[in-house]
Amino acid sequence: MTRQSILIFATIILDGLAGLSGGLLSERWLIRHQAALTGFAAGAILAAVFLDILPESIREAGPNALTWSFGGFVVLAIIEWSVGQRHHHAHGDLVFPTLPPSLLISDALHNIGDGAAVAAAFLVSTKIGIVVAVAVIAHEVPQEVGDYAILRAANWRRSLALLALGGVQLTAFAGAVGVMLAAEHLEHFTAVILSVAAGTFLYIGATDLLPEIHSGVTPSARVERMYGFLAGIALIAVVSLVSPSNIK
Repeated sequence: MTRQSILIFATIILDGLAGLSGGLLSERWLIRHQAALTGFAAGAILAAVFLDILPESIREAGPNALTWSFGGFVVLAIIEWSVGQRHHHAHGDLVFPTLPPSLLISDALHNIGDGAAVAAAFLVSTKIGIVVAVAVIAHEVPQEVGDYAILRAANWRRSLALLALGGVQLTAFAGAVGVMLAAEHLEHFTAVILSVAAGTFLYIGATDLLPEIHSGVTPSARVERMYGFLAGIALIAVVSLVSPSNIK
């Protein structure tokens, strides 16, 4: 097994463990800090797109990277419209989907995309892989915490909710393995996938996460969200600066 393969699978495992963290925390704590975690994820994923993923995509694929990124943005918008939004907040309260299975299907699709993005990033360079890994894990925590809260509110037992979310996490391996196999036979495939990932991450950060920063009903709640947002940006900036640029 190559070093890139080890890094890819290790990242997906860490991502899966992070996604199940909601079951280890009190539900009161989750409700209290969900907004700040979402702001943090928004900052991390948007910073990763503009500071590392998109610039690297353009270097690898040229101007066509922007077309692929826009395509990823549009396709994800259509998928979310078709499947239904996983979670949105209205004055701080969760609006539940009609059926928990729709939430899990949407989550599985996102995890497949995350796995593909992680694989493509590490195959392009270890530095970009590290940045994408941090962004994916940062995004996964508030997303899966929110999904766990929704399943619990839908009267799912704690064990059943964790088992369902854990099973969904495994779909990330399908995305990663698919990219790794295709990259062996298709030239520039990883650059295309990385470009598409930039578009999908931009959609997630700008439409799913960023609006949460403005949804606080009190000044202190909005400040908490903004601090989380800025902390996410700072984390990716630091990771980008300290990661060696010459490692492949």
